[in-house]
Amino acid sequence: MVIKESVARTAGRAVDQGLARLMMRLPATRPTIRAAVASDPELCELCGTYGEACALLDVMRRDSSADPMMIADYEGICRDIEAEFLLTLIGEE
Repeated sequence: MVIKESVARTAGRAVDQGLARLMMRLPATRPTIRAAVASDPELCELCGTYGEACALLDVMRRDSSADPMMIADYEGICRDIEAEFLLTLIGEE
């Protein structure tokens, strides 16, 4: 039971972090993002995925031995998730 709770907390943290980052990256959509995420499991999942990708990207950027190609790949992944989130959000409205 402890493992499930830990996984749920970690996943919830990634969703919260992803949501906050998306709100900063997509300021024109801030008024609708929070409500849409609360009612759409797909958007909530995208927030978690985005939060995890951004967290890993932050770690790689701080690591002087990180492969620049991996950093570039994760930057692209984050941009792709932002675009998918925005398209999904627009489809909701």
